[in-house]
Amino acid sequence: MHCSSCKNTQLEPQELEPGLVVASCPSCHGALVSLMNYRFWADRYATASVAQTSANDAGISESESAHSCPKCSRLMMKYQIGPHTSHKLDLCSACDEAWLDKGEWQLLKQLDLQGKLPKIFTDAWQRNIRKQRQEIALNERYEKLLGSESFGKVKEFRDWLLQQPNKDAIKQYLISHQE
Repeated sequence: MHCSSCKNTQLEPQELEPGLVVASCPSCHGALVSLMNYRFWADRYATASVAQTSANDAGISESESAHSCPKCSRLMMKYQIGPHTSHKLDLCSACDEAWLDKGEWQLLKQLDLQGKLPKIFTDAWQRNIRKQRQEIALNERYEKLLGSESFGKVKEFRDWLLQQPNKDAIKQYLISHQE
């Protein structure tokens, strides 16, 4: 198999973690991870602590272009990792293989997602990221509109309000007593 980024470089077996063998590119340091092997590894080694590493965006590469699967040559789909990072992982749904660009495994470990790789590729995970990003954008908008101090007070009140059993009555009171 050849690297999906370098195109001509032959992939070589490498241990990403003890017991987790991937097909790795010696040139770009990308890795093709069989999700079947990953699931086996996760079942066996998930209870063992995987050393956390510090990752910064400088050591992580990501291709904006679509990768083709090293096994079947089909285009791989890109999936968002989380709401606070722009990095995306590539998946060949036909082969159940994920492509990790250089540093993305370390990013997953930094975000404590190394044990959740298959979940990242689910519709539910992707919907949740979109929902979280919308909430973040909405909060940023209102913080800019109201100012940090006022937004903090409003957010604190909102959190309190959501815990109240009679929150609808409180909302009605506030709406009916506008001036």
